[in-house]
Amino acid sequence: MERTHKMAVAGSGLVIAGLGLGIVGIALILPAVFEWTVKVVEKGADSLSTRLEGASKTVGTVAGTLHRSFNAAKDAGVAEIRRARSN
Repeated sequence: MERTHKMAVAGSGLVIAGLGLGIVGIALILPAVFEWTVKVVEKGADSLSTRLEGASKTVGTVAGTLHRSFNAAKDAGVAEIRRARSN
């Protein structure tokens, strides 16, 4: 019985040592994982900002074109109304 008891104590000690080493390992790996995550997020943000800038330019171009088109249509409509009133 004494031999089984010693083996149980030794096994428990090894389990506790394994848990402690696991915690130390996690503590050592965590900063690296955090740094990698930050780099990935920064790259994603840079890519997203580039895409948003391109989309903003496209929207600005479309808005300018539509504004000119509506102004031309408005001027033509006003001219047509004036001609209709003069007749």
